[in-house]
Amino acid sequence: MPVLLGAVISALPASSALAGGTADLRPFIVCPEALPGCCGPPTAQAATQTCCPEPTDQAAASQACCPEPIAAGTSCCVASSCTQSLSLAITPNPVTEGHNATISGTLTGGTVAAQTVVLWQRLAGQSAFSNVAHAETNATGAYQFLRAVKTNAEWYAQVGSVESSTVAEPVLARIVLRRSRSRPAAGKKFKLSASISPGHAGDRVTLQLLRGRRWVTIARPKLGGHSSFALTRRAPAHSVERFRVVLAADARNARSVSSVVVVTVA
Repeated sequence: MPVLLGAVISALPASSALAGGTADLRPFIVCPEALPGCCGPPTAQAATQTCCPEPTDQAAASQACCPEPIAAGTSCCVASSCTQSLSLAITPNPVTEGHNATISGTLTGGTVAAQTVVLWQRLAGQSAFSNVAHAETNATGAYQFLRAVKTNAEWYAQVGSVESSTVAEPVLARIVLRRSRSRPAAGKKFKLSASISPGHAGDRVTLQLLRGRRWVTIARPKLGGHSSFALTRRAPAHSVERFRVVLAADARNARSVSSVVVVTVA
């Protein structure tokens, strides 16, 4: 790229504010004289002219911050410094244990392609973040990670000295509720059992029965060594009973609810 003797550095005025209301004060090289394909000649009203047009939105500002000429013949149209930012989002949020969370975002400003993104993680009960994965941005600055988590977690991403905000990810325990019979005879016994993952051995869960429009607690079984329980119930005559299991929120998992199990009594 040719060096322009006598070129000066000028900042765009506060009128070129980016979306969000913050003025774009990044310096741009300006042309003190007419050059083919670059700035026009100075006028009596302006001793110099900026090579790059003032950006009107975030996308234009990112393009204007490119370290290469943004158009053929505009070798003087180069940003001398750029402000970068890094976003991060998680889907789904919350996520159920055993499923992957997609952590993604975009690097904007300056050189955005082929940049190394470092993912930092802090799980429930941990005092510090750990470096757990690396990815590379694509041509538009986008990146993505897939992570399987069992407990509540916090994440942030980093590219060089640029960091994203920290995002919390609540994790739902996976509760599988079963019944030994779906259509027991009246007065007969049937078994309700459940298993919870990740393990919560020693914790109590709530077994609920739907009565009208309200869920009523009918038992609070304690989870055994395999993070499971089983209990027996007698089927009342001529009824349709709906059950669910609830695990209260704790440091490791968000409040979690099983699917509803239906027992129809003849």
